[in-house]
Amino acid sequence: MDLGTPKTHTFGGNELVELKHLETTFEISRRVALLYLKALRIQPLYFKNEIYFSLPTFNRIIFVLSQPGSPGFLFPASTAKANAILCKKSLTRVTDAILEEAKTPRVLAEMAAASGLDMSMVKKLLSQDNVNSKLKKDEK
Repeated sequence: MDLGTPKTHTFGGNELVELKHLETTFEISRRVALLYLKALRIQPLYFKNEIYFSLPTFNRIIFVLSQPGSPGFLFPASTAKANAILCKKSLTRVTDAILEEAKTPRVLAEMAAASGLDMSMVKKLLSQDNVNSKLKKDEK
C-alpha cells in the first residue's frame, strides 16, 4: 500500500530518494523539482519510470548555501525572482566553488556536529580536512 511516501534506497552509505521527496516537501510539481536539481547541479538517476537523487548531496549543498555570508539562492519558480534587488544579489545556479566547498570534510564535520553526532567522528573529519589543506598547499 503506497501512502505517498517517497521511496529510498541506500547504496554504500548514499541515500537515494525519489523525486517525490522534493515535490511533497516544497509543494512543487515534478517539472519544478527537476529544475531544482538542475540549479543545484545534482544529476538525477532514472530507474524505469522513477527518478531518484542523492539526498546527502542535496543536504550538503543546501547547508553551504544557507551558511552566514552566503549570497542567497533563488530557486526556480520562486516568487522572489520578481524582486530585481534579490536577483542581482542572489545566485540562481550553484557555482563550482560551492560544489567544492560542499565536498570538504569540514562541511561534513559541521553537519555532524550540528546533528549531535559523536564528537570523535567530527574530530576525524576536521583532521582529514587539515591534511587535505596541507597537501593542496604543498602542490602549489
